[in-house]
Amino acid sequence: MKIELVLLLYDELIGGKTVSRTQFCAEHAIVERTFYRYLREITFFLRAHKPSYIVDVSEREGIYCLKKV
Repeated sequence: MKIELVLLLYDELIGGKTVSRTQFCAEHAIVERTFYRYLREITFFLRAHKPSYIVDVSEREGIYCLKKV
């Protein structure tokens, strides 16, 4: 299940979509701490294999997107 959720999250981001932390957690019945761990794995992957991309966050709304730097 973990791998599937990480891939779903990555797929949304790489597809140019935004991800709402609250909505993603509710849809997949996970807690925010788990969401943050999954996002950390994606961040590590991006640093190693796609360093021109970062995960950008609007903290107030909890909305995440992928940004080219």
